[in-house]
Amino acid sequence: MDSMDTQIWTRYQKSLRNCLNEFSFSYLENMTCCQMSETRWEIALPDRSTLNYVETNLADKLNEVLRDVLRESGINTDVELAFCVENQKHPTSGMLPFDERPMRLRDVSSVSNRTAAFQISPSSAYLNDTSSSDLVVASEELRKISRLNERYTFDNFVQGNSNDMAYAAAKAVATKPGGNDFNPLFIYGGVGLGKTHLMQSIGNEIIETSLLRVQYMTSEDFTNDYIRALEKKNVQEFRDHIRENYDVLLIDDIQFIAGKIETQKEFFHTFNYFLEVGKQVVLTSDKHPSEIRELEERMRSRFVGCGTFDIQLPDYETRLAILNKKANSEGIYLPSEVADYIAQKVATNVRELEGCYKRIKANATAHHERISLALAQKIIDPLYQTRTVMLNADDIIKCVSEYFCISIEEIMGKSRAKPFVYPRQIAMYLARLHTSLSFPDLARAFNRDHSTIMSGVTKIKASLANKDTNLEYDIKRLEDKLFK
Repeated sequence: MDSMDTQIWTRYQKSLRNCLNEFSFSYLENMTCCQMSETRWEIALPDRSTLNYVETNLADKLNEVLRDVLRESGINTDVELAFCVENQKHPTSGMLPFDERPMRLRDVSSVSNRTAAFQISPSSAYLNDTSSSDLVVASEELRKISRLNERYTFDNFVQGNSNDMAYAAAKAVATKPGGNDFNPLFIYGGVGLGKTHLMQSIGNEIIETSLLRVQYMTSEDFTNDYIRALEKKNVQEFRDHIRENYDVLLIDDIQFIAGKIETQKEFFHTFNYFLEVGKQVVLTSDKHPSEIRELEERMRSRFVGCGTFDIQLPDYETRLAILNKKANSEGIYLPSEVADYIAQKVATNVRELEGCYKRIKANATAHHERISLALAQKIIDPLYQTRTVMLNADDIIKCVSEYFCISIEEIMGKSRAKPFVYPRQIAMYLARLHTSLSFPDLARAFNRDHSTIMSGVTKIKASLANKDTNLEYDIKRLEDKLFK
């Protein structure tokens, strides 16, 4: 870029930072301008996932801001914005000014410096002007009462297409707890996909970068503590302890509170208190709030009021990255063919993936041998006799159209006639169940909005729960065809 181009690019960066919320702007973290002419700017983004999000959700705003910046600079010609995936060797001179790592307590010498650095008010108990070493001691004390597992950090969480939006929202919360666009933050997804890891990463990051008081507990912990308070007739003490002693509340597996009427009431009031006074709440669940049965409607509506993000099954690339990162962190040499074999074979969840890696490592250690493909096959093959089939939405739509003898156009169309709605909703349900696509991804695949997909999936689940035998038969036959 020449000097004029550089000035315009700098103004454009600042304008985007000012007009986008923190979550949206996080997708522009490594944005570069790799080509600039009088009629076209080519914007490079670091990966395909980021490119898809920016093109789908931010392109109009980026064009609007660019027009304003150019007019302010005296340029009245229309400039087209184009997006591409960045070559990793491409120069990054136009990169937006993001810090690679947040400032830590160890990096500051006093509370006053810390406050200026983080722009977050520390807990009143630690307001004295103390040294850096004292701050570190204080943070360790806060960690002990937080119930957090310090092994769960953003540094060892593998970001991929299946969790990138949840990850970005979690980082935004950890950066500015209570003062972000996601309060409460609600993360949901199946077993073993990393919800707890991501939630506790938020807590550990907050403690590491501030003196806020974090409390992690499961919904079962909350229920048991409340029951004990009832038995001892000190419910008010229970309320005051949580509300007054903590700045950030992390509740894992909130779905287990469903059906517990009195516990729900108590949690609802605590939840409201935290939001009213600007304290941060983060929740996880195995399903979307709309799918949690026996949950009070007022609580359901509050859960979906701000940030609700799902974590899907990891795709092949993410599974491979998880394995390699795990091995590297332990100083273990994992041959590429072994990592590839495990990632191809175990297409379920992160927990099972890491479990297979641990079995192979333990077996190699016990028998004093190297990790090899033969060893991996010996350990894994008995557990996974058939390779899991990874489907996509197109496979499912085609199979459903053939099974019900209707065209793909009729499934994708807008007709509300039952002969088309029923197969369409089954296709949505199967795509949600057997692919790693998020609800926004499914919305694009079916050319519908997010709420329509959720509604279709929910209706099929409700019918299955009510033992609709015809529906059970149709889904069984379709799954047999898909996985034959």
